[in-house]
Amino acid sequence: MKGRGSTSSLAVALFVAAAVMAATTGTATAIAALRRLTLRRLTITATLSFATVALLGLSASAAPAVAVRAASPAYPSSIAVIGHSGATGEGVSGRRADWAHNSWVTGDSSAVQSVYSRILARNPAIRGNKFNLALGGADVASMLLQAKKAVGLKPTPELVIVQGIDNDITCDNVNHKPFQVAFARVLDVLATGLPDARIFVVSQFGSPGTYVRALTLKQRLRISGDSGRCDFIDGAGAIYPKAIAYLDAVIHRYEAAVATACKAVASCRYDGGAFGRIVDRPEYIFWDLNHLKVPGQAKAAAVAWAALKRVGIIPSSG
Repeated sequence: MKGRGSTSSLAVALFVAAAVMAATTGTATAIAALRRLTLRRLTITATLSFATVALLGLSASAAPAVAVRAASPAYPSSIAVIGHSGATGEGVSGRRADWAHNSWVTGDSSAVQSVYSRILARNPAIRGNKFNLALGGADVASMLLQAKKAVGLKPTPELVIVQGIDNDITCDNVNHKPFQVAFARVLDVLATGLPDARIFVVSQFGSPGTYVRALTLKQRLRISGDSGRCDFIDGAGAIYPKAIAYLDAVIHRYEAAVATACKAVASCRYDGGAFGRIVDRPEYIFWDLNHLKVPGQAKAAAVAWAALKRVGIIPSSG
């Protein structure tokens, strides 16, 4: 919900400007000057163009056309992230204090090349203006509290990245519905409290199928289980294809829920499933089998960057 200027106010301004210029400099000069009057994030309608022509005493057929271009997105000067431990940098070897430096969103490690670092290389004004509010184990209720905290940050975040889903998943085909309602509240808090911010929501990193195939037998045995429909590894470490397919479908329902909630908010963009299409690799997975090492963080940053370009939150080139 970015703030936009009033079209009627623009019309009045252009009418006055055109009249003054026509009276003082002549019609031709007035037209040339009027063409240079562009306002960001506003479309000059055909009605306004004809009205201006009439004011200058020219017919619509004789007046040269004024090209209207869509405003290009700018790199933000501040960034925040809310969500679970996937965004905190947890999973990187070393001290706990090192995690923040390796977050795919707000880290400053050259090995990761986070979203923040990539923006900094193109917009120095963002330096230091980064806020990581994500928490390990956060579900959508925790994310609502994070969102409320985000709206009070200074400087005000111009880009908010949201990474959730994981800790809300239940192995059924119904609970994604109340989750969608709760997730929509999170986005509403952000959009209402940060009306000029852009919101970017990511899908779940990787997939059960590529994840399990990236594990060794010894690792599979550590997470094996036979207690539910979503347990995709048996006690011997063998893979249950049907369980993987079922869990995949469950995850896709949750991803569809966040996509739908995001679509209802003008300032929100979804990654289109970009994170979900990532193929898990052994080098991405931390020893706890639940978090990302530096290569995984770097992959997340690269995929998010490409998606941010694709959905128009940042410039498509550069």
